Amino acid sequence: MNREAYRLANQIKTDFLADGDCLMEGLKKKEMGRYKAAILTEINKEKRTVRRRYTKRMVAACAAVVCLTGVTLFGGEVHAAIQQIRWSIGEALGLSSNLEAYRDVVNTSVSDKGYMLTLQEAVVSEEKLVVNLTLQREDGQPMEDILVPDAMLYVNGKPMMIGAGGGAGFLDEEQKILGVETSYELPDMDLSSENTYRLVFKNLGATDAVRGTWEFAFVADGADLIADTIRIALQKEFTLPDGVTVTLEELTINDLEQRISYQTSDYTDYLMRVIAIEPTGEQIRFETMFYEGKKGSGYMMNQEIIDDGRISKEAEHVTMSLYTVQLPKESGQMSHDYQPLGESFEVELSF
Repeated sequence: MNREAYRLANQIKTDFLADGDCLMEGLKKKEMGRYKAAILTEINKEKRTVRRRYTKRMVAACAAVVCLTGVTLFGGEVHAAIQQIRWSIGEALGLSSNLEAYRDVVNTSVSDKGYMLTLQEAVVSEEKLVVNLTLQREDGQPMEDILVPDAMLYVNGKPMMIGAGGGAGFLDEEQKILGVETSYELPDMDLSSENTYRLVFKNLGATDAVRGTWEFAFVADGADLIADTIRIALQKEFTLPDGVTVTLEELTINDLEQRISYQTSDYTDYLMRVIAIEPTGEQIRFETMFYEGKKGSGYMMNQEIIDDGRISKEAEHVTMSLYTVQLPKESGQMSHDYQPLGESFEVELSF
């Protein structure tokens, strides 16, 4: 089915419900529980920080775009009270690049239960899908709460058991337009060609959620962004306090993200962090975002890329240092006492 067919399909409200079991292979139940609790604590803390940043930045970004009054939804119904805006993923992430060469502009709206949800754009990178949405009330009135949409993602018809993170904040002072950016981690998936994606939203907000159905389908591929990704081999080996060997394998850099992939010789309950220091003294922090204990593979992401805190293209090299912290033994209360491991090393860059 081509892109135009999917765009038209998005305008048809359906009651499709997915069923079936999704199995996750990986760590033992106890280990997985502790790991997930610690990671979720960190992710939620980051999301709260992101949302605080977004609230101010989104208002400023909204002032720079043109609002178009009147949006057509299914049935030809026009809601004159709604102001629809075009809001890019680049703006949502605070990037200097708007990712225009890599984005799929979906710009499709679905209305249910008095709320209109608009899928603005989608960008696919290596093992990642990023989307941004706007949420508004159909009557054009302000929203008192930040109702973050909760979606189930399907890729080529298969439900994904994945991690997701992002941020949300109002795009206007009146709190009539909520902007939401969400990144879905898709490890071990080949996203370098066309794939079909479906997002099915059933809830808006967590507490006292608005329940309905907002469904979107689209085609996207990450071929261009993956092809334009800079890859720098690291191959630096360290021994963790528990005797497990960790190898920092590769630094990858593109317009969307910067990440460091790593491999462990066995399961470990240590989290990784890399601090990269530019010749100017600027520090960039890479935090663990994904780790699959059974395969011993994971990666760290540059969290400072929000507000464009990436490794500078002017930097000819950076000095990297690895830090680790052990996951809590008994609870999900995460320690922030990261300790340096091994010696720092220099990485030559090739932008």
